[in-house]
Amino acid sequence: MTLIDTPEQQALADAVRRFVTERTPRAAVRETAFGPTSFDPAVWRGLAADLGLAGLLVPDEFGGQGGTAADLAVALRELGAGLVPAPLLASGVLAAGTLLALDDVAAQKTWLPQLSSGAVVATLAVSEPDGREWISDRPATTAMVSAGAVTLSGIKSAVLHAADADLLLVTATGPDGAGIYLVERGAAGLLVHPENCLDATKSLATVSFDGTPVTPLTGDTAAALEQVADLANLAVAAEQVGALRACLDLTTEYARIRFSFGHPIGAYQGVKHRLADIYTDWALADAAVRRAAEAAATDPAAFPAAAATARVVTSPAYVNAAKHTMLLHGGIGFTWEHDAHLYYRHAIVSNVLFGGPDYQKDRLADKLAI
Repeated sequence: MTLIDTPEQQALADAVRRFVTERTPRAAVRETAFGPTSFDPAVWRGLAADLGLAGLLVPDEFGGQGGTAADLAVALRELGAGLVPAPLLASGVLAAGTLLALDDVAAQKTWLPQLSSGAVVATLAVSEPDGREWISDRPATTAMVSAGAVTLSGIKSAVLHAADADLLLVTATGPDGAGIYLVERGAAGLLVHPENCLDATKSLATVSFDGTPVTPLTGDTAAALEQVADLANLAVAAEQVGALRACLDLTTEYARIRFSFGHPIGAYQGVKHRLADIYTDWALADAAVRRAAEAAATDPAAFPAAAATARVVTSPAYVNAAKHTMLLHGGIGFTWEHDAHLYYRHAIVSNVLFGGPDYQKDRLADKLAI
């Protein structure tokens, strides 16, 4: 997904779009989102095995597809449009991206093939309940070494798909400073408490560690987290821009078929102008996401600022579009049963995911050396 999609990326977009249409229509999304599980295992198998999205970023040598961040953006744009509930962002982006950014070859050989196949779901636990920035130089969670064993104590909040994860990558402060530690499901002292999330298509949990045995991962923690933060920004922005376009299409279609005083409501200037504003926001947001995807592929030095710019541009545009999707649907748009609310909830949560607006603006200023 550069400024112009390559033929291969167009084919990928078509395949993901077809999968969304056939396997996860909005009725199925609603059923899963408000059901007992956070995602449909059959849909996840399709995304991971049939489309290869779980290992899209993973090199061939570890069983992945060897794709690029630009390819990831193409896929997430289509999944975002369909609001598909799946642990792809947690496992295929955050966890896989972290393992790839570190230099722990043993961990890569052990876990990346399993992540790529979708057999193992993993996530990255970074945020803490004390309100500090998403990425901290000294996490409050601590790692201790005693009798040759490493254990973890502390709390992580808003951990994406933690309740579904077989594997957690956790940031903590150890004897040598901040590090990333690997925790497997069922470890002693590990407690995962699912939290209610406004966005029913997302799964969040609070995770606590009480003398939990862990495995330290080798590599430059600070550099790895910076890379993952940039990748996460691109991924979220790509989801948002796809969902934004879906809001526009949904509302435009309704404006054609909903009549008032003998005319479709789309004939009235108040509706026309609002839709035109949403279209303009989408065009700018799409351009920002495409620029970030292009930078990831061709200009790595510019990628951090471009990814932060994509979030700064896309997040408020999507919130605005989702809000007006409800408003322009009139009375029916205010009912919980209408799909407009799925997008509105998704927009509100994704606006603050991995750092809210102020954090993203500060990050952009830092990357631009302002």
